[in-house]
Amino acid sequence: MKLVISKRFAKDTQKIRDERILLKLRKIIAALEACGSLEDITEATELSGYSGYYRISFDYRYRIGVYVADNTVELLRVGHREDFYKYFPTA
Repeated sequence: MKLVISKRFAKDTQKIRDERILLKLRKIIAALEACGSLEDITEATELSGYSGYYRISFDYRYRIGVYVADNTVELLRVGHREDFYKYFPTA
């Protein structure tokens, strides 16, 4: 599976200061690179009403927004659950 990281995802990641959260984020990215499909990630949930858009809960407070097309996973956003759904998905 090919992994693409958007510029917005990189900017969102720079805003996170907690090292524990960043370590969990790195583990999820490594797991995405290693897995054959998104179904292998148990924390991934498809968003209703938006085909191809998924969220990954990697901490009880943080979410990763991804878009899946063919054999490509694009990491779009990462953020706190309070603000996450204001900005993801952008249709």
